Amino acid sequence: MSDTTPERLRQQVADAGDPWQPDNVYFQRAEARMDAQWAGLVYPFIRHCDFSDTLDLACGHGRNSTKLLGLATRLTLIDVQPGNIEICRQRFRDHPNVTCLVGNGFGMQPIPDVSLTLIYCFDAMVHFYPEVVRSYLRDAARVLQRGGRAFMHHSNYPQTTIWWSNPHSRNTMTHTLFATYAEEAGLLVLQQKVLNWGSDVDLDCLSLVEKI
Repeated sequence: MSDTTPERLRQQVADAGDPWQPDNVYFQRAEARMDAQWAGLVYPFIRHCDFSDTLDLACGHGRNSTKLLGLATRLTLIDVQPGNIEICRQRFRDHPNVTCLVGNGFGMQPIPDVSLTLIYCFDAMVHFYPEVVRSYLRDAARVLQRGGRAFMHHSNYPQTTIWWSNPHSRNTMTHTLFATYAEEAGLLVLQQKVLNWGSDVDLDCLSLVEKI
């Protein structure tokens, strides 16, 4: 796949990101499942990571951030929707170690170079276009410290159909394509776990990559 222009990335971000406005009922439903997902799926996969300087990428209303808060010395939340970030600012207003930022949807600006120990993205990247995933992996190589890691929950749905018509609104991605993009960006793939989502078999993948 050739390089994608910023304008095309912005179009893809708008297409996949616009449904996730603050009033989307999914946020409340997902919040109710977070404890079980964290204990049974997420934390066992990332427990050996360095949480010192953590970024919660595509944070939504901050349900993942509530779990990261007790582990991170510094926690940054970023989302493309300003309304979601305002909800997070209010939710975490009593935590001076938390910073909330509006992002562009395909990179981690204004996060400084070589500043993070962990990038965390769960239940969001599954909707991102492949070019957007590739862009984020390239920027992960910029912002991670050496030995820093990125945990990314992404689609493992290979069909190139309209994303919102796919099972659980998954966009096109596979675990092998993700690994190719990560290696291209200079990141080492440490672990991948293909998993079911609901009754859909092998629909998703958890990937853990490291800046080398």
